Amino acid sequence: MEDLSVIIEELLNDFYKRRIEKISKLELKNTLARKNPYLYKAVGVEKASDIVSEILTAYMSSSDEGIFGDAFFEPLAERIGKGHVAETEGVDVIVEDEHVYKAFAVKSGTNVFNADSRKKQADNFNSLRKRVAKRKKFFDAIVGYGYGRKETAINKQGFREVAGQAFWEELTGDSEFYLKIISVMGDRPQQHLVEYRKAFDAAVNRFTKEFINDFCNEDGAINWEKIVKFNSGRACKQLIVTPISKTMDIHEELQLSVKAFMFDEEEVDMTQSPEVDYLIKSGEEFINVDEYGIIQVKENAIGGTIAKIIIFCLGKSRTVTIKVKKAKRNLFDS
Repeated sequence: MEDLSVIIEELLNDFYKRRIEKISKLELKNTLARKNPYLYKAVGVEKASDIVSEILTAYMSSSDEGIFGDAFFEPLAERIGKGHVAETEGVDVIVEDEHVYKAFAVKSGTNVFNADSRKKQADNFNSLRKRVAKRKKFFDAIVGYGYGRKETAINKQGFREVAGQAFWEELTGDSEFYLKIISVMGDRPQQHLVEYRKAFDAAVNRFTKEFINDFCNEDGAINWEKIVKFNSGRACKQLIVTPISKTMDIHEELQLSVKAFMFDEEEVDMTQSPEVDYLIKSGEEFINVDEYGIIQVKENAIGGTIAKIIIFCLGKSRTVTIKVKKAKRNLFDS
């Protein structure tokens, strides 16, 4: 096993790198669109800098959970476990012995699933279960949570759930490992805070300037009507996604461009915005689309097959068609 101190130092470095990148790329209007303007008014916020600080703090607090799971818990489980990194979608670590094949999907906290994502997780486990059936070992599917208290028997979807101490002990065999994680962190987070606070303060200054320009009256008072119209009024008149269709090679990547034309005639570039959702309607087996709208054709894609992706944004939707390019035939092929 690698040295735990070295691993945690590397993972904290990555976590803070991602935090700083996240806050440096945030845009005020994308963030403000997801907040409750009535609540800010009700609690008496009347300074532009105060509302901006609250928006940023709330956004990063919710965002940090996902970042930490991806940058810390998942790679930690992959590097310290007694098994090996899984090479299948939705499964992170495989631990097997002579009789049991354990498949772990690592999550941060215990509230990550809705009905659809729970079904998707079960489908991922079942797909792997079928592939390794010939090994004739007991297939033990486990969703492991980095923190919290949860320890269940196999549920109706066919997997167990374990959290906190129970998860880390099952993965490492060490009942005290969950405590070692926090102990080894030590004062390392403090070493990153200076750089992070600089990025946070810069974002506050950037957002405050934009907020005053866009949502304050000439006398400096917040124009609450304008905020509420932006946040809750009918927003998107038309959604433009380009390209609307594309033929792609295996391994090729494509960034979708998403633009919203608002009822106030403003054009807003929503490319890579967290306000945009992507759903693969068909063809999921041979294409991927990530949260930023980047499409990639999988290696196992068959030439000529077609995928449909639905893009949702501000109450509007558009469908993009992706076709896998057929391989060129060699004239000398029989």
